[in-house]
Amino acid sequence: MIAKDLVIFFTIQLAMIFFACAEAYMEGKEGWKWNPAWWRIWLPGGYTYTAYHVFAFLLFFPLVFIVLPLVVAGWDRHVFLVLLFSTIIGGRVEDFTWFVVNPLHPLSKWNPRETRWYPWMKIGAINLPVSYVGNGIVAIILLLLILNDY
Repeated sequence: MIAKDLVIFFTIQLAMIFFACAEAYMEGKEGWKWNPAWWRIWLPGGYTYTAYHVFAFLLFFPLVFIVLPLVVAGWDRHVFLVLLFSTIIGGRVEDFTWFVVNPLHPLSKWNPRETRWYPWMKIGAINLPVSYVGNGIVAIILLLLILNDY
C-alpha cells in the first residue's frame, strides 16, 4: 500500500473508533438490542439485525466512507478498493472497540456466553463472531486486489 492508502485506512479506523465510543454511550450494557421499538431483520438462529445497524452500517458508513469520497474525487478503482477494504475492517474495529470502551459491557464479556446478540464460531481454541470471519475473508481478497494494482 502506498502512503495515501495508509492515510485513508487509518483515518477511517480512527473515525470508527470514535463512533464506537459514541455508540457505547448510547447503547450502554444492552448492546445490539437496546431499543426494542426498532424494527429488525430476523436472521437464522434467532439473531437480528436492527434498524439502527441497517442505517448506520449498511447505509450511512458506505455513503460517507466510500461514495462521498468518490463523488468528490471522481471514480478510481484503486481508491474504491482501499475505501471498501478500510470500511470493512473499520466495521470490525468499531465493533471490538465498543467492548474496549464500554464500562457496562467490558471486553471480558466479549464471548459467546455473555454477548449473544450475534453468532459465534470456534476456530481452534478461539471463539470469534461469524461476521469477523466473513469480513476477514472479504478483506483479504480486497487487500490482494489492492496489492495487485502495483
